[in-house]
Amino acid sequence: MLRTFTLLLICSVAFEAALACNGYKAKLVKMENCAGDDAVMTVGSDFSLKLNKKCELVPSGCIINKPFGTAMAKFKVQKDGIVMKEGKVDLCLAMDQAPSEAKDILKLFGAPASCPVAEEKVCANEHTVDLSKYKAMLGMARGHLIIDSEIKHDTGKSCFHAEIELTKN
Repeated sequence: MLRTFTLLLICSVAFEAALACNGYKAKLVKMENCAGDDAVMTVGSDFSLKLNKKCELVPSGCIINKPFGTAMAKFKVQKDGIVMKEGKVDLCLAMDQAPSEAKDILKLFGAPASCPVAEEKVCANEHTVDLSKYKAMLGMARGHLIIDSEIKHDTGKSCFHAEIELTKN
């Protein structure tokens, strides 16, 4: 479940067209913070993510978290109109049980490593995440991806909708 949320978090940020590892390109078609102005977690309009030729994710921009103690996520991932995965996950519990590598990736993208979460603005500063060990799996993700998530917190809600095209040259 944490892998699915990590994918959701990564894909819920603005992808720019960029040469990706193994010849793949990712392009953001649509990205929305859909919980309104009172959202607990929001991706800044300046946030972008590039997948470079070395199979590294290179984020820039900021993610803003308002304080919360709980985070129950309902998510759905579709590829080319077919639901690939959907479910519910307690993000706080998943973060507590995540291996250190997953926590490092979540932290890079502004996701906290544990609950409760204080109000914070997390900005990427040219850090990278090496995804080269996953490059063989990009073919399975190729297509039009739609990722929706609704997260209920003790202090409000968060919502993300992203549409991404993953293609290979």
